[in-house]
Amino acid sequence: MHRFRLLLLLLCLAALPASAQISYTWKAVRMDSTWADIKDLKATRIIMKYAPLIEFSQEIIAYSDDEYKSKSPESGLSNFTADVIREKAEKIIGGPVDLALVNFGGIRTSMPKGAVRIYDILSIFPFNNDIYVFDIKGSDLQDFFERMVARKIECLSNVRLKVTDGHIDFLQVAGAPIDPERIYKFATINFLFDGGDGIDVKPYATNVVRSGVLIRDAITESMRVINEEGKTINLQPDGRVKVIKTSK
Repeated sequence: MHRFRLLLLLLCLAALPASAQISYTWKAVRMDSTWADIKDLKATRIIMKYAPLIEFSQEIIAYSDDEYKSKSPESGLSNFTADVIREKAEKIIGGPVDLALVNFGGIRTSMPKGAVRIYDILSIFPFNNDIYVFDIKGSDLQDFFERMVARKIECLSNVRLKVTDGHIDFLQVAGAPIDPERIYKFATINFLFDGGDGIDVKPYATNVVRSGVLIRDAITESMRVINEEGKTINLQPDGRVKVIKTSK
């Protein structure tokens, strides 16, 4: 309920004209049951006006065994996100996709324990990032990885990677070392494809498919399937990315 009210407040603020002047002060307040029954007629009228617009966000789509946070170099939540992108990309093109990449910065908060609502998915994935799929030659893929690990490793799917002090010790894509002559199917999001977070993959890409499918919609669809199968969300890291630092 508190999240619902907060979302309503943000919508109300967004509805104000750009020229509106707002005076305010703030302090941290613990949102507990003390605030569950506040009688404020003006606020109630505002809530009643906007509540129907966001009622959909309270729908429970799955249940999570624990609170899951995204953290580098890998985590259950980041792995799940990258895997869903790759799996959705395979449905989009109707064939295998060798790997997927998404940025940690696009996963904005943790997944809560217990009921997972549409609101939570909107909070975790607030950006309108859609899935892209493209071809990349093996030699270019190797070059891309070497450039990426020297800067910052992002969330990966169908990749096994070990890095020591910014240098690749071990790298497999789709269960095998990279073949310099092979053409790989690579899935990512438009933000990274266009150079966001310093990811420079666009120059390597050919046969680009711009799907228009948003990350959060793919995640929501995947979670609904898990729930329909009578399962709960259980996200654990699997060791796909290992980073060792020996120097200070």
